Amino acid sequence: MRTSRSFAMVAAVAALALTMSACSSGDEPSSSPSESAALSADAQAALDKAFTGFGSDLSDLTSVTPKADQKFYVMSCGESNPTCHAPAAAMVDAAKAAGWTGEIVDGKLSPEGFATAIRQATAAGATVLVPIGISCSGAAAAFQEAKAAGVTIVGGGGQDDCSPKVWDSERLWLPADDQPTPYGIFGAFGTLQADYVFGKTNGDPKAVVINMTSQPWGQLITDSFSDELKKLGGGEVLAQVDVTDPETADGSYIQKVTSALLANPDANALIVPTDGYLVNGLAAAINQAGLADKLVVVGNFGSEAALDMIRSGTPGITATIGDAQDWEAWGSIDTAIRVLDGKDPAYIGQTIQAVDADNNMPDSGAYNGAIDWKSAFLTSWGK
Repeated sequence: MRTSRSFAMVAAVAALALTMSACSSGDEPSSSPSESAALSADAQAALDKAFTGFGSDLSDLTSVTPKADQKFYVMSCGESNPTCHAPAAAMVDAAKAAGWTGEIVDGKLSPEGFATAIRQATAAGATVLVPIGISCSGAAAAFQEAKAAGVTIVGGGGQDDCSPKVWDSERLWLPADDQPTPYGIFGAFGTLQADYVFGKTNGDPKAVVINMTSQPWGQLITDSFSDELKKLGGGEVLAQVDVTDPETADGSYIQKVTSALLANPDANALIVPTDGYLVNGLAAAINQAGLADKLVVVGNFGSEAALDMIRSGTPGITATIGDAQDWEAWGSIDTAIRVLDGKDPAYIGQTIQAVDADNNMPDSGAYNGAIDWKSAFLTSWGK
């Protein structure tokens, strides 16, 4: 998998270089969006909203006792992707803090891998299973088998879109009345991405949008981004690039995205549904092609690797919408604890907000919100 990604990145950069050489007119390169004139009031308001973000303080988290002797498994969407691996590892830590055992099974970024990993966990005697990064329809038969075997299934960010529903509970974010869009937390990601690029381009984003098609949440991010631009009253989506999990796994998404950027030379923003794309080669391809200075590039999830790139000024990534992934990982364990205890799941309310080099950036590590959520969970579990 590593070799395929590297080859795809080299091929993409080579194609970009050839095309740019052939099309060069001798014009001076456009200035960076960050070097534009003073922001309008509307652009500044949108940027302020992006940095403020959404979330809760867990002040209403009630006490619950973890059921003893649970054998917990988390299905990572793909251990090669940092936005799959990090929450999976955090979830194992949370399960152990609750007094359970914890193991990771690797979905390997493919529907076949998801199903195999779920069946592996079921065969190993899992009593609790959390899938990260996929919805129920991504491996419906395997989830149904796990349920029939008596496994308690709790969402790890995806939706139970099977009919009839199979999971015991999704992980809950905020009550519907407190959410910024009808698309749930994934709608909030797209909304904040739109707010950020609207502000950074002074109200005139011309965006290429990567749309993750293998999971329903990818379209929610894409739709909410477009909806927010309409509400803001400026900018446009020049192109949508659909990317599947297999294209992510073999690295071919890099060629696909860079080709779209070349076909839309007026683009000044790239909207990316997950930091993993940027970390695993896309940012490097953008930079090596000479496009980094003209694009505001915004990822999602606030992974440690992406934040390290932003901290160090690595070209090809401008910002990410930080999602407190460790917080939400512990939230899935909290949800499982409450389900096993016969209680209603709590609203986890993890903070999400735009993070760039100058705003909301932690000193080190991944983005993890602004409150001591770990103590809140441990206190509620009696630990």
